[in-house]
Amino acid sequence: MEITIKVPDPAPPEIITALADLMARIGGDAAVITDTEWTVDRAVKLLRDTNARTVVFVEAAVEGEGWVDGPAFRAKWGETALRGPSQTITKAIRRGAERGDWSPEITPPFKPTTPDKQGWSKTGGYYLADGLLPIFTEALRIVKDKGD
Repeated sequence: MEITIKVPDPAPPEIITALADLMARIGGDAAVITDTEWTVDRAVKLLRDTNARTVVFVEAAVEGEGWVDGPAFRAKWGETALRGPSQTITKAIRRGAERGDWSPEITPPFKPTTPDKQGWSKTGGYYLADGLLPIFTEALRIVKDKGD
């Protein structure tokens, strides 16, 4: 039997606790499948939980239609400009999952490419995952409109 439970996003902590307790009592055959899709609301929460440097990185991705060119970004913002944004996003994703804003299994929105041929151990750039450009474009607009 398959049972679907839909709760508001983010799920209230008491619902998460109750479901976790129920799953622990049911045992091994039960599985929880959570929504792991990015939404505008989730992207806004992510952006608000990062720093200004990471917002600049997301702006570059939006301006580049889903692509952050590593050499161009470094030329504009400095050689160390790409050190940090992906780690900041990873940590914000972890904090959001702990708060119940999204599933711990949510896929990070950015994927690095192979190393840049011009520099040792530097990424050539970052891709915003398929389908996420409109979501992060709108989220960025909301964050900027509210002055965050």
